Amino acid sequence: MDVFKAILERRSTRSFTKEAVKKADLEKIVEAGMYAPSAINEQPWLFTVVTDKEVLAKLNEAVKGQMSAADEERIRSRSADNSYCFYYGAPALIIVSCNSIALFPAEDAACALENMFLASHALGLGSCWINQLCGSANDHVGIRSILSEIGVPDTHCVYGCAAVGHIKLETPLKERRGSVNFVD
Repeated sequence: MDVFKAILERRSTRSFTKEAVKKADLEKIVEAGMYAPSAINEQPWLFTVVTDKEVLAKLNEAVKGQMSAADEERIRSRSADNSYCFYYGAPALIIVSCNSIALFPAEDAACALENMFLASHALGLGSCWINQLCGSANDHVGIRSILSEIGVPDTHCVYGCAAVGHIKLETPLKERRGSVNFVD
């Protein structure tokens, strides 16, 4: 797939089928993440691929618990919705964590995630950036205990996740916004 075409066509998917993603495809997606640039080529990341439905359900409940204590009403209200699923029911969640002493871990993780989103698209799969395990969630007791159970070291912070799966509903193209300033 042409890289420019992939960049222009890729959309965040928030409606996935229940069909499992092939392990070979998940391996290709993670490999694309590993080839992302990182500050001074430190490559401080760990990619934790979760397809276990029980683990995903436990993470979802922990996220809802953390959200119920949020200061902001719009976040708190989402946790009260029994159908709320922070990863949109995708059959795979790739958690990107980095050693917290890395030079630029958030930026490194963002580059890896973008590579994985484009790789997912190239494989005909949908993906979505998931941020509910980031920031203060890293210190939430319920979330941290699950992260530890699945092998995310205590020295790592989660900087983003990729929900990955087969697309159930296409996301319509929205007008792109932004500014460009050329200084010649």
